[in-house]
Amino acid sequence: MYLEDFTTFLCEFTDTRQSAKITYLIEDILLVTLCGVIAGAEGWSEIRDYADGHLDWFQPH
Repeated sequence: MYLEDFTTFLCEFTDTRQSAKITYLIEDILLVTLCGVIAGAEGWSEIRDYADGHLDWFQPH
């Protein structure tokens, strides 16, 4: 599966959060969380550390 296909799949989720409180798109959160867990992150702080360490990879080019 290509990254674009996966992102399209994640966009199908309904985001029920209040729009004024959204900092990150739901598909971005889900993708980073999934990648972090696959890489062995345990808990939100480790997922955040993983995301910070791979920020260049997650940024669109």
